[in-house]
Amino acid sequence: MTDADVEPSGTSGNTSLTLLVRVKAKDQEAWRRFVHLYGPLVYRWCKRFGLQDADAADVGQDVFRVVAESIDGFHHDQKGDSLRGWLCTITRTRALDHLRRNDHAATAIGGSEAQAKWLELPDCHADSGATGEDENILVRKVVDMVLDECQEETRQAFLRVVIAGQRPADVALDLGMTANAVYLAKSHILRRIREELAELVDL
Repeated sequence: MTDADVEPSGTSGNTSLTLLVRVKAKDQEAWRRFVHLYGPLVYRWCKRFGLQDADAADVGQDVFRVVAESIDGFHHDQKGDSLRGWLCTITRTRALDHLRRNDHAATAIGGSEAQAKWLELPDCHADSGATGEDENILVRKVVDMVLDECQEETRQAFLRVVIAGQRPADVALDLGMTANAVYLAKSHILRRIREELAELVDL
């Protein structure tokens, strides 16, 4: 493998634009990435709001339908604006709507007990560790996405050097690469990860 072969096969077309800007511009690739990155967060929030697996998946689809219809109305130009906060609020609202529609106990008990249960739904990021865990999920999804776009040898070189802590010279010998190609693979992938993270509005 030559040094020229280590560039990941998928590269972002315009890293000067944030993912949000490209989603608002109806960029289909940006929308795919948006759903890929934020889908696990929406699912996690649905589970926190008390939904079962199948219901969480259904509500998640509904959330992204609402997002697609209303993303133009979201602005990140004032202090406190947060894409994740906005997305979480939509998720909580849709989860609450789902629980209200499907809670058969509401009719039988006159609604008071069921209403009290609905009011107990946690606020977005109510637990102090939620934001940190959300960030970890996003970072993992970005890393996975970048690695999925790499050639296999490039990916293996990166994982073995950066994750497993192996010596670049040993990795190069084992993979049939030059040591320089291993260093370039590491550099290219780290750059791509930084580029993708930079496109997120509020990591």
